Amino acid sequence: ADDMALLATSAAGLQRQLDLLEAYCQRWGLTVNTVKTKVQLLSGERTQAAAQQTAERAGLQFGGQPLEAVTAFKYLGITFHSTTCLAGTAVAARAKAARAALHSCRARCAALGIEAAPAQLQLFSTMVDSVLSYGAEVWGPQLAAKAAGGCGSTGCAAEKLHLSFLRHLLGVRQGTPNAAVLAETGERPLWMRWLLRAARLWNRALAEPPDSLVRQAVAASAAQAAEPGSTGPARQPWAQQLAAGLAAVGIELDLANPQPVGRAAVRNACQQHQLQQLVAAAERSGATKLQHYVNGVRGGALEAASLSKPAAYLSGVRERSRRQALAQWRTGSFWGLEETGRWQRLPREQRLCPHCQGDIETVEHMIFHCPLYGSLRLRFSDLFDSCPPSLHAFFEQPAPRLASFA
Repeated sequence: ADDMALLATSAAGLQRQLDLLEAYCQRWGLTVNTVKTKVQLLSGERTQAAAQQTAERAGLQFGGQPLEAVTAFKYLGITFHSTTCLAGTAVAARAKAARAALHSCRARCAALGIEAAPAQLQLFSTMVDSVLSYGAEVWGPQLAAKAAGGCGSTGCAAEKLHLSFLRHLLGVRQGTPNAAVLAETGERPLWMRWLLRAARLWNRALAEPPDSLVRQAVAASAAQAAEPGSTGPARQPWAQQLAAGLAAVGIELDLANPQPVGRAAVRNACQQHQLQQLVAAAERSGATKLQHYVNGVRGGALEAASLSKPAAYLSGVRERSRRQALAQWRTGSFWGLEETGRWQRLPREQRLCPHCQGDIETVEHMIFHCPLYGSLRLRFSDLFDSCPPSLHAFFEQPAPRLASFA
């Protein structure tokens, strides 16, 4: 058994292909399951009803049997829709399948008592991301271009699932900034992974012989991108979407003269772009959590390579219950009034510490100044005797002691 897709720009052309396939099958004794064979209009209509009617009017047949017209069809694990772009349908379907994989992953971790963050991150990559990003080299460039050219987020269901997993791993609220969650766990954004996979597909296609089907497909996509007239991202050919994604991170792809791209250069450019987006987001007015994370916790001196390294306590403290409070302090998503006052819509200047009324109950106030925790500072004097009163220096100390204090 095998699957086949026939594509044409007209109903007559598609019927001709079906007739040729029928003749081939008769010659070699093959059969086609016409019940499972469907006809779908991939573009040209704005509504599902119109697409359905157009496909039905074509009256396509195979072996004298009429073929059913549909508006959506799953082929090789990817759903194609008549009126929605490939990225729009594929990412929703992949996220739905990945939720089941994530449930299995969490159940497996619970059954085996796996709490270590590195092990859970590896299991997510193996069990969940393999489902979540399936086929992303084909449908992902459009979303990668959107995220890299904007605020760093695609807003898609796949990204939300990934970030939800990371927040649960850290034990922080869903309102914790995406950029801080990714930097804290050392995870690359999904759009970055998808862009790297698309670049790898591009390189593999160019390495094929000139007469190979995949090489011709990529060449046709690049040629189509060079045609006059502009279209929206969803209707651009794949090569143009890839070029837009690479251009957003500073890598030029010449579609008129296709050449392989260095994956190391793409990876470095993506990391540098992620850093720029993080710093730019932290500079915005009102971004107090990111300012706390970038300037306080990370000391304001970030390097692109550091964003791919998880915080030390994630590997140094196995139990989630012990590292959760530390993660909340570091990300600013904690139990102090600076954070909980947001939920009550209190002005920041009114979020005073309820225990001393001396200052806003920030992470720094709780750790260094609030008299309520004076006895704790004495018990953990080793964390304060050799440490200047700065969050960056404080959080650079041994992870097990920091977790116990938190």
